[in-house]
Amino acid sequence: MKSGESEAADSAPVPSRAEGPTLPVADEPEPVSLYGAQLGVGALVGPYVIQEIVSRGGVANLYRGCHEETGVTAAIKVIHSQFAGASKVLRRFQQEADSLRKLRHPNIVEIWGSGELRDGRPYIAMEWLEGRDLGVELAERGAYSVDEALSALTQIAAGLSAAHALGIAHRDLKAQNVMVLHQGEQAVFKLVDFGIAKLLASEGEPGSGLTSTGVVLGTPIAMAPEQIRGEAPDQRTDVYALGVLLYQLLTGQVPFRGATALEIEEMHLHAAALRPSLIAAVPAALDAAVMRCLEKNPENRFQSVDALLSFVQQPTGEARRAASSAQALGLFVQARIASSVEQPPIALLEQVDLALAEARESLRATGLRVALETGSGFLAVVWLSVGKEERELRRRVLRQALDLIEKISGRVPDSVAVSIGATVARAESRSTTGGGRELLSGELLALTQWAGHASAVTATSAALAGLERDFCLRPIRDRRDLFQLLPAR
Repeated sequence: MKSGESEAADSAPVPSRAEGPTLPVADEPEPVSLYGAQLGVGALVGPYVIQEIVSRGGVANLYRGCHEETGVTAAIKVIHSQFAGASKVLRRFQQEADSLRKLRHPNIVEIWGSGELRDGRPYIAMEWLEGRDLGVELAERGAYSVDEALSALTQIAAGLSAAHALGIAHRDLKAQNVMVLHQGEQAVFKLVDFGIAKLLASEGEPGSGLTSTGVVLGTPIAMAPEQIRGEAPDQRTDVYALGVLLYQLLTGQVPFRGATALEIEEMHLHAAALRPSLIAAVPAALDAAVMRCLEKNPENRFQSVDALLSFVQQPTGEARRAASSAQALGLFVQARIASSVEQPPIALLEQVDLALAEARESLRATGLRVALETGSGFLAVVWLSVGKEERELRRRVLRQALDLIEKISGRVPDSVAVSIGATVARAESRSTTGGGRELLSGELLALTQWAGHASAVTATSAALAGLERDFCLRPIRDRRDLFQLLPAR
């Protein structure tokens, strides 16, 4: 042994039998935050304790949690932090969440609560659904039978109709946002995710499918043309998406497929879908209903999901026989709260609702019937017959419109813009079981062409025919066929 080796050995520490060998000390793990980009098990979201993450999305993560006191299981959706700055949109989402909490419908997921984490991330807590989404179901089993498709359509449309009655459009209806719960032999369908992604997308470039943060919001398999163009959605946007969904139910396919989101958007904008009956054994009435839902122009679609349901529930051919086209006088009454009022107080909303309700009753007394409700107003209609009585009816309704705008404006503050538009146009309708007529389609429903153009009463030439000397008329700039109506001097 060399001296150097001996000295080294002598100087080396000799482990005792009692102590055992000396092991290297591992670095202590960094503490994991429960409130990182992905919430950890045990994180507290309102009164709910996170148990596991269920799915990760471009807009939000979905967690399973339980109430810390009752132990009830809940689905908790937490929106990503990059969207927390979209204050206007998130306030609108919060308002809709509050509205949906009041809505208890068997075909809409129950909203139990909403709020924000300490870092500003919004969340929403919902009932936990033991099932799978319709997209997964269709991918596994293929197309539904006609009876099954009608059952699904009836339930989904019932949920949409209830939401539309509150002035809420879904904006993101697709198979992945419909949950299927199998209860014995019965399938129950529930709508989830009322347009969170589309609300956030409105902060970005129109039609780009991107939010202001650059996050892609998925392939637009069911986006209506007006959504792609960046226009404001309404219940007819949901009718288009419902048509896409019915197409999938009947054929097992979506109407438009492409390699990229941009290709699919272009087809929604410009291409005609292949009729479902060319792919599967689809009855003529359902075939026609799907194609009408998929009309590029919202005015040419069913104007409500109820009108769609009424059409498909008719025996084959009966809907066509019962429909008729005739001239009608339409009066569209609207009261819009200024966009500067970002979160209208409940008292203001009640004022507007009361004023519109009184206007409806006043028009009913004149013989008009409400044919369409929107979030900010309604369309009242009366069917016309040729002759002096028809002209006198138009005169009476136009004078009533002048009185109504004064009364409504007197009941609401200046932050509410009141407008009343009048026209005469052809419309297709069908008799209802109650003895009235249901408005289906036609020029009368092209509201953007003749209604809501000023904080005043406006009328088209057709509504004013033969009555020009009874009123003082002021042409609407850039609208050759539209006039502001003033009382005769």
